[in-house]
Amino acid sequence: MKIALVGPYPPPFGGVSIHIQRLKERLIERGIKCTVYDVKNMQDRNISVKKIKKWVTQIFLLPKEKIIHFHSSGYNFAMLIKSLFCLILGKKVVITYHSLREKNEITEQISKLLINLISKLNFYIIAVNSHIKDNFVKIGINKKKIKVISAFIPFIVKKQEIAAVPKKIWDFIKNHKPIISANAFKIVFYNDEDLYGLDMCIDLCANLKTKYPEIGFIFCLPDIGDYDYFDEMKQKIREKGIESNFLFQTKACQLYPILMKSDVFVRPTNTDSYGVSVAEAIYFKVPTVASDVCRRAESTILFKKRDINEFILKVKGVLNNYEYYQNKLCDMELEDNVGEILKIYQGIEVK
Repeated sequence: MKIALVGPYPPPFGGVSIHIQRLKERLIERGIKCTVYDVKNMQDRNISVKKIKKWVTQIFLLPKEKIIHFHSSGYNFAMLIKSLFCLILGKKVVITYHSLREKNEITEQISKLLINLISKLNFYIIAVNSHIKDNFVKIGINKKKIKVISAFIPFIVKKQEIAAVPKKIWDFIKNHKPIISANAFKIVFYNDEDLYGLDMCIDLCANLKTKYPEIGFIFCLPDIGDYDYFDEMKQKIREKGIESNFLFQTKACQLYPILMKSDVFVRPTNTDSYGVSVAEAIYFKVPTVASDVCRRAESTILFKKRDINEFILKVKGVLNNYEYYQNKLCDMELEDNVGEILKIYQGIEVK
């Protein structure tokens, strides 16, 4: 069996790219030949003749493997066109949908029609949550062709990945207590709100500093994205007097070494599909507070999205009863989803 994984690959380290990296590693461990086709450079929205030529080349330059596994955040019309070409040429196609956020309504409607067309062929959808599956069932896709599998894949801690974390992070952790961490792929907005809740993290840190003067907050941001908003948030940090307590990690590196040294992890997103980083934190027995916008890993402590008061209250509750919340995680075992993905490959291979 030969598998092509098509999607973003680290660096930078985002939820989808991390998923693909770990899936590749776990498949190779099982003796399966696996190649990654990194497409993140094709996602630039700034159009030019050069980029259009590159985009067209990507459409017609198809992976040679028999099973093509695409990974998408959104309906992704270009990816569906490429999937159709793969299917016409007799290849087997799997698409993992990590989210269904789509800004362009026309593109979304065309993509839905295209998904319906290709779903009649040798095609399978993996949805990272039941909400995504329900959306596809509503537009007429046979539910037997859709499987819900969360995006988290257990992994092995690697010394080189820990060593790649900058020294300033370890110094910061050494000099602060408690340590709270959060992350974002990059600064983006959803419904005109800070999607990853950086603003809420700053407010949380400022509030907690009253009781915990040595508190340390690490916000991992491998791709800044909106520099104007980033500067605005840095100004907010200065105004709240938490410059020595709040640290941005903007170098591309794995999140998990920081999680391993965190006391609490937070994910105050205003929309989400699952949150691989939440599952990672739970995996390392780190109490986690996250917004209630989707199904989260078991034992995640939820708060109402964009409700700063409840967010602060839940984090304070964890810190005030830390041993209780940490003990709740001791016997937790997260599913190893690689086996379920492999069953899908094996099922479509024999058709």
